[in-house]
Amino acid sequence: MRIIFLLLITILFIPKLHSIEVSSLEAERRLKFNELFPKKICDKIYKDINFGSNNKLEEEIMVMAYHNLKRIKINETDSSLSLFFDNRTYSYNSKKLDLIIFNNLSDDFSDQITSITKKISKAKTKKIVVCEYDLEKSIEDGKFFNLRINFDNSLRNISNEKPKILIYYDGTIEYNYYDEQIDYSIPQFDYKTYPFDSHDFKFLVSSRVFENLFFEKSDKFEILLNDIKKFNFNNISFPGWTIKQYISYPSIEPLKDAYSEYSKHSISSEISIERNWLTYLYKFVVPLLIITILCYACMYMTLNHGRATLLGTLLVSFVAFNFVLVDKVPELPYITFLDWIIFMGYMIAVLVILAMCIESFYLSHFYKSDEKKFSNVTIAFKIIIPIMYLLLGATGYYLII
Repeated sequence: MRIIFLLLITILFIPKLHSIEVSSLEAERRLKFNELFPKKICDKIYKDINFGSNNKLEEEIMVMAYHNLKRIKINETDSSLSLFFDNRTYSYNSKKLDLIIFNNLSDDFSDQITSITKKISKAKTKKIVVCEYDLEKSIEDGKFFNLRINFDNSLRNISNEKPKILIYYDGTIEYNYYDEQIDYSIPQFDYKTYPFDSHDFKFLVSSRVFENLFFEKSDKFEILLNDIKKFNFNNISFPGWTIKQYISYPSIEPLKDAYSEYSKHSISSEISIERNWLTYLYKFVVPLLIITILCYACMYMTLNHGRATLLGTLLVSFVAFNFVLVDKVPELPYITFLDWIIFMGYMIAVLVILAMCIESFYLSHFYKSDEKKFSNVTIAFKIIIPIMYLLLGATGYYLII
């Protein structure tokens, strides 16, 4: 009986173990079908190629873009934004390359090429990588056209792996970039509602070739964007933030002055983000409100019960919170929501200290002669302080929101 039970577990569960996928994204599961030609054939194709010999494109090309964004990082004290790409590709089809591949294969009757062509015919697709070359060297040698692709307004582009050019059996040329970090400055972020702030930013990938070049999203990019949206953007690592929207689309911007006849084509990407505010609520906002309430509660303590000592301690707590929050965001020309919460706490503490000073003055001079007046002053402060807090809150809402 035990043996039968073990056999059932093996039949039901072991096959499933082999079907575990490394990525949940369909676009990443669609690996390229590689059947690389022998080096001799790729060298011959490389020798016959001269797409980069002219500074201008001879015919119109539609560049199909694919961006696999993996991580975003914001350094708020330096006002910098970093985008980390696992892979970027830009591809277009060339009839001339298709003809070059055909001519080089038609002269080769080796068993290896025959075997490769049989595999390709069985695959029932010509979208197969057959040769790969170093991108920078190929452009330098004038073999492939320099698309001059760049990230608009970026500070720097750091790549940890050499880019490559892949050519496909159907004549497609694909420019591949791997493991990149793109840095931007972010002066446009609005921190007024910090830490309940949300932001939108946009980055453009364009070409400095303004004639005969157009951009469009590749099918693989469309699939990737749909998958990312389906998984609520959790496939993009962004510590401390939640991505609410990520869209990409081709855009056209007309040029001015001497280049007014041309337009700049690009792939525009827009990302909407929201700060993960729950930790800020429990670590900062709620404790600050509690300290403010404790400051007001001191009004109900007598002077000889250590009201001054407690108030001093609470005031130091506000100062401590202020120091902790200094490095959280850059220095700003305006007050944020959290700054105003601290300011209101300071004001309540100051009002309670002022009330304590007046009470002390009355106790030492008029208490015995005018006890009723002293009681009215204390009651007045107990009413005025909450009203002042509400007025400060309303003022803050008007200034910030």
